[in-house]
Amino acid sequence: MKSKKLNMLAGGLLLVSATALASCGPSKGYTGDVDPTIDTRGVEIEFWSGFGSTISDQLEDLVLKNFSDKYQINVKHTSKGGYSGLQKAINLSASSVTYPNIAIGYPDHFASYIDSDIQLRLDSFIQSDASIPESRTDEDGTVFQEAAKIDMSDFYESYMTENRTLEYDNDGNPYTLGLPFNKSTEVLVYNKTFFENDWVKAAGITLPETWDEVETQGKKIIDLVTPHFGKVLGADGKDYDSLAKAKQAGTTLLMDLSTAKADNFYPLGYDSSANLFITGLRQWGATYTTIDQVTRHGYIGFDSGDSYTIATQFLIYMQKLANEHILALPTSFEGTALYCSSYFTNFQSVMNVGSSAGLSHYSEGSFTSANGIYAGVSHIPYKTADKKYVISQGTNLCMLDKGSEAEREASWKAVKYLATEGNGLFASLTGYYPVCKSAANSEIYQTFLTATTDKDGNPLSDNDLNMQKAAKYNTESYDADGSGWVKYTDPGFNGSSSIREDVGNLISEIIVGKTAVKDTLDKYIAGLGDYRKYK
Repeated sequence: MKSKKLNMLAGGLLLVSATALASCGPSKGYTGDVDPTIDTRGVEIEFWSGFGSTISDQLEDLVLKNFSDKYQINVKHTSKGGYSGLQKAINLSASSVTYPNIAIGYPDHFASYIDSDIQLRLDSFIQSDASIPESRTDEDGTVFQEAAKIDMSDFYESYMTENRTLEYDNDGNPYTLGLPFNKSTEVLVYNKTFFENDWVKAAGITLPETWDEVETQGKKIIDLVTPHFGKVLGADGKDYDSLAKAKQAGTTLLMDLSTAKADNFYPLGYDSSANLFITGLRQWGATYTTIDQVTRHGYIGFDSGDSYTIATQFLIYMQKLANEHILALPTSFEGTALYCSSYFTNFQSVMNVGSSAGLSHYSEGSFTSANGIYAGVSHIPYKTADKKYVISQGTNLCMLDKGSEAEREASWKAVKYLATEGNGLFASLTGYYPVCKSAANSEIYQTFLTATTDKDGNPLSDNDLNMQKAAKYNTESYDADGSGWVKYTDPGFNGSSSIREDVGNLISEIIVGKTAVKDTLDKYIAGLGDYRKYK
């Protein structure tokens, strides 16, 4: 029995009693059931995240301020300097109960909090939410309005899955350990000016849909641009010594290839080596990881049988693309950048797969609409139409075992607000996707999707336009009925982040280091022995 979690009694709304808690161990200040009718005005709670300053400022100055003004609950937000720093800070504070009331995290973070017995199940809060009064009338007649009741069917199911695959009751029913908050996926950003140029199209070059097309189109792109390395390539398909001379000749810039050469040009870059491996396994038809619902122990699934064979075939294909100088990881290029986007903006590639939340990286330096260069957004390559998998990324909100009865109920209200009512605002400010239909359909988010000017009436910046493109693409393509795309998530368990790191290194060795595929795969599988179900 988990002594510090709020447990659902079968078919009821009650939480475990104080007596039951006492019989199982210390309760860290929890003394009984949380009353949903309690007045939470004036309560202060702590919220930890791993956001950088840009998103933290938006979160604090607008989203949390709006929540505090409207519901009179003060949320003290602290960023812990990245997601790994956040997880470390919470785990280190577990024994001293100095962790916050609420936090964001990935499923594997939650798995460690569950093992430390500091994370609360949300099922009771969800069910008792209907009992929160709609309004409160003060002695002076002032009416205070509480938030609308939560509707769990409002959430996109793909975002709830990972919050319900972490812990199960004795009958195999999942507990709800979190609510989704900031979500993104991967998109293909392409040099729209290049692909829509008449000279390029006359060469038979089109934007690839599948991995096979990445290979065929990649070869065409290399053949087309290689003769122009070291020059400025005009929209007319001719070489110039400078952009100024191209303009004098009456043409515009197509690509500045003055620093490009055979060793540092690749048609396609891929930011995340781990995502490439994990998504590729699914698209080829293999299993990445599984979890035992009873023991909550996780296992790799690509170490034997058909999945091992398929994983080998996938890696051989990726190495082939790299050897043909079509596919690159950040370390494939001559430089130290952590993402391929910087090489893309320097005309060392014409396509890049990266996070939909990172579109600001495509509006830096010389890569702006000012010189006629525009970024387009499309889907990532897929293997076959029946396995169009794309990753669902981003964190979820959780409640930790801390605080008085009023603080717990206030924490629930903050979590609910951030995942529902305030989520459209947060998404519109940051480029993340809304996690529920009401947020996506909210006036503020719809205004963001259709805006042509900023709040001051100025034309949208390249950064705002790129965020808008990614958001529209997600809505109109990935999430569209009949698109065939499946946003996948992986089960979270202790060690899943280590597996992810290892497979990223694995495919990097094969693509960049050009090591033998089977030997490298076997080496990493052996190193993951603790996560092998069948040896």
